Order: sequence, then structure tokens, then C-alpha cells
Amino acid sequence: MSLAANTADTAQTAASAVKADVQNQVTQSVSALDQLKEFLLNHGPDVIYAIIIFIIGRYIAKGFKNVAIRMMTHANYDHTVITFVSQMIYYAIMALVILSALNKAGIPTNSFLAAFGAFGLAVGLALQNNLSNFASGLLILIFKPFKAGDWVSIGGVEGSIKGIQMLNTAVITKDNKTVFIPNSIITSNQVINSSYQDERYISFLFDIGYDNDHHKAIAILKDIFQSDKRILNADTMEIGIKEFADNSVRIAAYPKVANADYLPVFYDTMSRVKDAFDAGGIDIPFPQRVVYVREEKKEN
Repeated sequence: MSLAANTADTAQTAASAVKADVQNQVTQSVSALDQLKEFLLNHGPDVIYAIIIFIIGRYIAKGFKNVAIRMMTHANYDHTVITFVSQMIYYAIMALVILSALNKAGIPTNSFLAAFGAFGLAVGLALQNNLSNFASGLLILIFKPFKAGDWVSIGGVEGSIKGIQMLNTAVITKDNKTVFIPNSIITSNQVINSSYQDERYISFLFDIGYDNDHHKAIAILKDIFQSDKRILNADTMEIGIKEFADNSVRIAAYPKVANADYLPVFYDTMSRVKDAFDAGGIDIPFPQRVVYVREEKKEN
């Protein structure tokens, strides 16, 4: 009997423990549901607003990313640079969106902001020059002082723009050398873009001798310009004596041509002027110097 009683007591004790455990779990579940209910009642609208901020912010980030891709593609950026920069813009905006959503939901973001600020300061100090070049590249993309294929002169380097990259701009010179110019130098120096306008003036300066008839020389030049159909202002072109130099009379002329005809007209005109001056007896002087030799008398 004692054995049976002990077994019954043990079973009753186990049943009581299970019942107590179930009641405890039910109580905890009810408590958790009450807490969730209270949280939703107190912060439900903020959570909904946070979700809305995240969704709208994500679309805005994608929009800025697509705009950056179009701008850099139009400026002939390298595909790798386009991917890197666009992704960086997207994640930077998304970081701000997530912080804004968390703050709206009632989650403290001060620690996140402090961490991002410290990280940004460290990166900025380490990459100061590169960040300056990157910001200058964005300014070039926005204001477009030149584009790929334009003929420019920057800081003594003259050539055709090959591409605007993240940190520098590639220029192909006349002798087919590639010069990489940091973007910060471009935005802080004078840029001469010879391809910006559809038409250009050619600045000619012809020297003739003082013994030559300048009226005849000017008439020869006008005939040459008027016979060239590529010159757009042959009848109204500015031409005349510009100055009296040490060894010559200088005649200036400013024909206007299409941008694509600049060099062909320049070379053709120089050749035709040389032939016409030779045929017309017009001298093209060269620098001269008169040297007097004095013979000293020898003493006896």
C-alpha cells in the first residue's frame, strides 16, 4: 500500500508541476500579448509612418540612382565607375531613410548618428584629395563645361576629351598621348573649349615687308577668302593692318567657319596665301639684324 501511495503522490506532484508550467506559459503569453497590444496602441501609427517613410525613401533612392546613371552615361563615364558611384549614392540615401524610419518608430538613433559621424570624419580625412576630385567630377557633370569628344585646353594641356571619370578626366593630345587631369584642377582653372560653339573664328596674322603694297596684299587675301565656300563671313570679314612690327607690317584677318572646318581651312589658307604672295611679289619678311663691324686702328 505504501508503494502505491508513493506512486500516486509522485504522479499528482508531476501533474501539478505541469499544470503550473502551463499556467505560467499562458500567463506569459497573455502578458506578451498585452504588451504587444499596448505597444501597437501607443506606437502603431508611428510604426505605420516608419514603414511608409521606408517605402517612399526606397523609391527616391532608386530615382536618384537612375538619374546618376543617366548623367554619367551621357558623360561617357566608365561602366565600373557608373556602377560604383550609383550604388554609393543609393546606399547613402537608404542609410538616411532607415535612420529616419527608425527615429519615427520611436527607436533611439543617436548612437547610430554618432557612429556614422565618426566613420564619415575618418574617411573624409583619409580621402580628402580624392573626395575633392569626386565632388569636382559631379560639378563637371552638372554644369557640363565640356563633353566627350570636345577639343579643350586645360592648364597647358590641349586635346580631345576621352572621358570624365570619377576622380579625373582623360584627355587625348594631338600626338595621341592620354593625359589624366584631376577633376579638382579642372574646376579651379581656366578651361578653353574650342568645340562649345558651332562656329569659330580663325585668327590669322600675315607679315609683309615695309616695301610691299599693303593694299595689294589685302586684296589678295580677300580674293583667297571669298573663293573659299567654307568661309561664312567672306563679304563682311574683319581684315586690315593690325600693327607695324620691327621687321614687317602685320595684317590681321578673322574668317568665320564651321567648327569642323577650322583646321582644314586654316591649313589650306596658309598654303594658298604663300603661293599667292610669291606670285604677286609680296615678301614675307624674316627677322633681320644689321651688324656694324668697326676696325680698330693699330698703334705704331
